[in-house]
Amino acid sequence: MKRTLLSLAATAIIASIITVMAVAGSGTEYPALKLPSIERKALLNGMQVLFFDAEGEDSPFMLMIENGAAFDPTEKWGATYLMARMILEGLVEQRYEQEFRSRGIEVESRVDWDAIYFLGQAPAEEIGFALETLGELIVRPRLREETLERMRGELIEELKSELESPESRTQELFQALLFGDNPYGHSVKGTPETVANIELRDIKIQQRRLLLPNQTKLAIYYSGDRELLFRRFSRKWGSWVRSDAAPFTFVRASRHEKPLIRVVDADTDRCLIRWGGLAVDRSSGDYFALKVLEQYITLSLPDWAREISDAQHIRGGAILATRRMPGYFQVNLETSAQEIHLYLERLQNTFRALETGDLNLQRFEEAKRLVHQEFLGSFEEPFGRMMQVLSTELYQLGINFVTTYGLRLERVTPERFQSALGEHFSSNGFTLVVAAPAAEVVPQLEGIGEVEVLN
Repeated sequence: MKRTLLSLAATAIIASIITVMAVAGSGTEYPALKLPSIERKALLNGMQVLFFDAEGEDSPFMLMIENGAAFDPTEKWGATYLMARMILEGLVEQRYEQEFRSRGIEVESRVDWDAIYFLGQAPAEEIGFALETLGELIVRPRLREETLERMRGELIEELKSELESPESRTQELFQALLFGDNPYGHSVKGTPETVANIELRDIKIQQRRLLLPNQTKLAIYYSGDRELLFRRFSRKWGSWVRSDAAPFTFVRASRHEKPLIRVVDADTDRCLIRWGGLAVDRSSGDYFALKVLEQYITLSLPDWAREISDAQHIRGGAILATRRMPGYFQVNLETSAQEIHLYLERLQNTFRALETGDLNLQRFEEAKRLVHQEFLGSFEEPFGRMMQVLSTELYQLGINFVTTYGLRLERVTPERFQSALGEHFSSNGFTLVVAAPAAEVVPQLEGIGEVEVLN
């Protein structure tokens, strides 16, 4: 179960740094993906159930609620994340945890900015019990003051520990600078200060406001008597009362007109760089062009390393994060303090070249192939398939987003690629966060823009 959750996390925004090496590819075609057979059923309260054909003895499942941490109250960020953890704590409080373990059932929660997920797996013969119990926890959760006090304290300590890491601190700062007052500017977990502000009534309000049957989809792998299973767990889920969804109206983040540069003063030999800017939402026509850019920049890093320090690789990579509201494009690098300005020069020079149409065509085609391989790879295991299908519903993309993915990627020509970069990137409007010894790197960065140093 842990391994499958880690594979899901790889599709979300990731602040960690990965080792980049040249990857060989073959072929130039992007075949269409054939979707697995999916049977859809619905409860009268609006909750939808998607049955996938099972492939083994276990029945993986994923419940997605189309509301997430973007709806956290102001100054109480982390309320939705804490609520999801408290709901699953009901397994312990209602003495289901041992029974789940004995029956081979696993379940975990995951909170994103745009959705809440409860996902797990069970033997096929236990899936009915698993879904009945999950329904009991979500439809009639036990949200207790003593549970909040304990879990709130645990989360605060967890956040304090994370913020001691330069990796976590620079990522949090990077997102805050990009999004400002937009909810995406903070972690789904909140901060130690905002979590301390959360009271039990805040948790209960989030539960009533966000957990709605008509905003919920349940995907299950099951090939037994689906009608019998549907009737069984419907008795729990059917009592869930539908309500109007919370309106998704938030301050829209806007691009900066000049660089925002912050240096986190850190005594370290290996310095962290976070560079990027606002990009596109999931439904944008330029999404595929920027997915190619993500791989193009990543493939460029070994060449930069050889030019700068005669190394074969560098720790780093590019990420395109897309959601309901504008996402962002981010480049992460780990290097020495002496080399920071050299990598930033390569990065900016590469963007200037791409904007004028000066690109490495071989690398461009390889980047397209890697985007397609990454997409196909997400369908290699059940949780990836469920996530891809449910994401088309969450972002109202239509299922043809999946079936025509290769075709749309193939249509990303060098001209379209250049046009998208010109539309979404400016040489002046970037955000830069660096964790490094300030005395060494500030003189290097002052030629780029105004630098603010943080302790």
